[in-house]
Amino acid sequence: MILTLCHDALIVGGGPAGCTLAIALARAGRHAVLIEKSKSAQHKVCGEFLSPESLPYLRRIGIHPEELGAQTIHSMRVAGRDVITEVELPSPALSLTRRTLDESLLLSAQHAGVSLLRGYTVEHLSRDGAQYRTNHGSGVASGLWHAQIKDTSHSSISIHGQDAFLATGKHDLRGWQREARGTQDNLVALKMYFVLSPEQQAKIAGHVELILYSDGYAGLQPVESGMVNLCALITRDKLRSLDGRWDRLLEHMQHHSPHLARRLSGARQVLDRPLALSAIPYGYCVGPAIDEPSPWRLGDQAAVIPSFCGDGMGIALYTAERAAELYLSGSTSAAFHAEARREFKHRLYYTTMLSRLMIAMPAIAQVARLWPSALTEIFTATRLPGSVIHAASH
Repeated sequence: MILTLCHDALIVGGGPAGCTLAIALARAGRHAVLIEKSKSAQHKVCGEFLSPESLPYLRRIGIHPEELGAQTIHSMRVAGRDVITEVELPSPALSLTRRTLDESLLLSAQHAGVSLLRGYTVEHLSRDGAQYRTNHGSGVASGLWHAQIKDTSHSSISIHGQDAFLATGKHDLRGWQREARGTQDNLVALKMYFVLSPEQQAKIAGHVELILYSDGYAGLQPVESGMVNLCALITRDKLRSLDGRWDRLLEHMQHHSPHLARRLSGARQVLDRPLALSAIPYGYCVGPAIDEPSPWRLGDQAAVIPSFCGDGMGIALYTAERAAELYLSGSTSAAFHAEARREFKHRLYYTTMLSRLMIAMPAIAQVARLWPSALTEIFTATRLPGSVIHAASH
């Protein structure tokens, strides 16, 4: 079966970035279609830290994480073999599973009037009849975007739109791979939920813990339903030496961090197996304008910040709302990408360098024991700028 539909905007990916953009466009009277490959929201490899900067964006579109069971995070700990230092966050953050957050966002998009297609995979995305803007001529891109999508029964739908947006996270869409690799792309991420013992649950309440060990680091924090999220990074070579086994990685982390071993003593794993994500392009930033028309790239398609910063979802929400503003004002994806590059390029360089240092020399974190305010300064330096947050909250 082949159907033909036409929209103002084609949005690929139903996570925080895609949903936020879709809601903004629908509220402005634009006909947007949101294409999400999963029929129901799934757990994802994500630290699930909702930074203070990200919360105004969610509340603007009617999402209140506290009502969904989000846990308040007021302090951050850094731990190696034991706790090195603890600092209070400048403002409280929240922690909520992506499955819960994404489902709420998708329903909100549907209620806002977005045409939501769940359980569809984009097989092909292209633009026809375009006049390209190049380095050798003026000419503004024209023509329609075409998406060929299929559901689980292999029914084919051809969708047309005036513009296209990629919000597929760290996964690239076939034919639209990132134009460059990240500057730290040798890491694999694995994630597991645990139910801790009552004693350890009480000790971690209100905290996010950054745990350092040889060849990687991990984040541990409470989420809803009495669980904690352990999201671990490890170099590809080290994971290979551990035969790619989750149990051996857990042993490796706990061997280097007795603090983590205490946290997980008596804990119960919630998932049958860990979630995994390889070839993470940390440090990637969308490149300068290219010769051919490009979809608007949002969230991790625009910039991939190292996990220890806890600002991945903040970037997703910010880029979605900013893209909506520029799109509705008649701007182009090239102008948006140039702005995103100016905004994120130097911050990504700085944070990726820190991530490399933490993995190569975990003992460098001892600086935080002697200089606790350094942790607060690092946290502040990796945030979205205050002017952006002010604009988002009004």
